Amino acid sequence: MMHFHEPARDGALLTELKEFGLLTPQVMESIDRDLDRPETGTLNEFLLAGADFISEPDWLSWLIRQHECHRFGRVTGPAETLAFAPGGPGSEGNPPFRRDAAGHPWVAVLRPDRWAETVTRLGGPPPRRAAATLTELRDLHDAWRQFGGGPGTSP
Repeated sequence: MMHFHEPARDGALLTELKEFGLLTPQVMESIDRDLDRPETGTLNEFLLAGADFISEPDWLSWLIRQHECHRFGRVTGPAETLAFAPGGPGSEGNPPFRRDAAGHPWVAVLRPDRWAETVTRLGGPPPRRAAATLTELRDLHDAWRQFGGGPGTSP
């Protein structure tokens, strides 16, 4: 398995994902194999690569039950988001994808453990937590890179 660039920072979330049953040894082996067994990388890259291997219903359940996220249909963007969040998902990996009527940004949560960084980065009205599938998150990250979301778009 790949070694993460920030093991001290990623360790608690990695443990939580294992305890919740999202990252089983078989799933981790599949992701590692799909990534062609890189020596090092980020937990964000690992999770986004796991979109095809981690159970979507279990991932969504974990976000909703454990991290106060809300699910309300497919998460898309970022064309309408560029005006209020030109930096994209930021290094913590939580990409904004729209604003609600009250002006609060909705953010697709990849890293609930790094939520405080997302809140600080976006400023303004407090962002809302959205439960997105890993496939939707991967697509959002790809879209931000395509739209030139800046240096913060790297997972």
